Amino acid sequence: MKRLLRLTRHVGFAAAVSVAALAVPAAALAQGPTFGEPVGSAPLGGPLSVTSDIDGVNGGTVELLVRLEGTEPQVVVAATPGTVEGQWQVTTEIDVASSSICTCLFDGTSPPNTKIEFQFRVRGADGTTNLGPVGRVTVEDDRFEWQTLEDDLVRVHWYDGDQAAAQQSADVANDAIDRAAELLGTTLPKPVDLFIYATQQAMVEAVDPSRESIAGQADPTTDTMVVCAACGSANDFEVTVAHELTHLVFNETTQNPYHAPPRWLNEGIATYLSEGYSVTYSTVVDGAANTDTLIPLEGLAGLFPSQYDEFLLAYGESVSAVDYFVSTYSEETLWDLVRSYANGMSDDDAFTSATGADMAAFNAAWTQSLGSEVREPVGPQPAPPGPVPSAWSGGAQPSLQPGSSPAPGITPVPFPTPGATPSPVTPGGTDSGAGGLFLAVVLFLIVIIAVVLVVVLYQRNRNNRPPPPPPWYQPEPPPGPPQF
Repeated sequence: MKRLLRLTRHVGFAAAVSVAALAVPAAALAQGPTFGEPVGSAPLGGPLSVTSDIDGVNGGTVELLVRLEGTEPQVVVAATPGTVEGQWQVTTEIDVASSSICTCLFDGTSPPNTKIEFQFRVRGADGTTNLGPVGRVTVEDDRFEWQTLEDDLVRVHWYDGDQAAAQQSADVANDAIDRAAELLGTTLPKPVDLFIYATQQAMVEAVDPSRESIAGQADPTTDTMVVCAACGSANDFEVTVAHELTHLVFNETTQNPYHAPPRWLNEGIATYLSEGYSVTYSTVVDGAANTDTLIPLEGLAGLFPSQYDEFLLAYGESVSAVDYFVSTYSEETLWDLVRSYANGMSDDDAFTSATGADMAAFNAAWTQSLGSEVREPVGPQPAPPGPVPSAWSGGAQPSLQPGSSPAPGITPVPFPTPGATPSPVTPGGTDSGAGGLFLAVVLFLIVIIAVVLVVVLYQRNRNNRPPPPPPWYQPEPPPGPPQF
């Protein structure tokens, strides 16, 4: 009995050792790769570059996940081995702010103050995925020595001037946020960054070298605003700050994943709250109304024209339409209209909910208030009718489109009245004979064309044959079975 118990213990121990021996390789395989801390750089106007040490890839693929800091949408970029063994890298021209909106690789460079998060991912050959640590980098305009002042919902960054001027800018910005938030019913969830450039050239080089006629710009994806201190008077600077901050509050109020408000409404409200329907804008709009060159509001739903005159007209029409809306319905109705976009409403649904009519009706009423008429849409038009063969007569003649004119000497077949039956063509009549003759001619032509095509194809095939081999040519015998 004792021997049996000892034997059982030995067998159990051996089994345990065997199980442990089998478990060790499985655990080792499940351990996966090891990651080092990723290091990244994103200079203003340059590419995003990230490197990291990654061991244990073992034939898998390495990718870099890129996103805006604190957001979920991310872009996947393929990584390549670095110059040092075990190192992986990514260098890519990418506008991270725009890529986070489209969830795609948007070519370009990121604007100033874009806060970027990145993270390497390894996909194993067996389909498993492993994520490395998260790294961060901010796009900085290091051409200047920036100073920073934070007050309430604004962080002011400047490099030219004193702290008193920066504090005044912060006061103007907070007042603009408060006014827009009071009217729109939403405030900013966190402070925004206001970068003050001393010259327009320096600001344009940082934001977009292709832009020329701007004094400021707001980017809601990065909660950043840039303005030019020297673009006009002190009042112009305050107007620009208020205008751009209104955009940020407007975006926070209307944000939804379905439908963005038309741009003319966004720009019109920002202009309305920052400077109103000024004499400059009213003069431009009245001039366009008198010459019937107003741009319909539907044409200002997306990008504005690039030419300066039309660009100025677009802004003037935007604030004019908002001013007309307020004078016709009230400011409260305007804010109700804006807030309805947060529910993803279409333009027509939003305007119908607020005014009882769609946006086209509002465009017509606003245009008529300026003493003008809605312009007819410009686009492709139906082609005029071509010549009609003389054989097409009676029932064989095709009918013309409504509103078109027949060719001289041709009597069109009238459109049948709904519910009526067209007059039949009598078999064997004159029309039937003309139609039969025409059909016979067409069939004869088809046969002739078919014969010609057959002859041409046969001759081409004959010409493309390879020339006969020369008399001295002897083909090699086919290879025999392999010899082992």
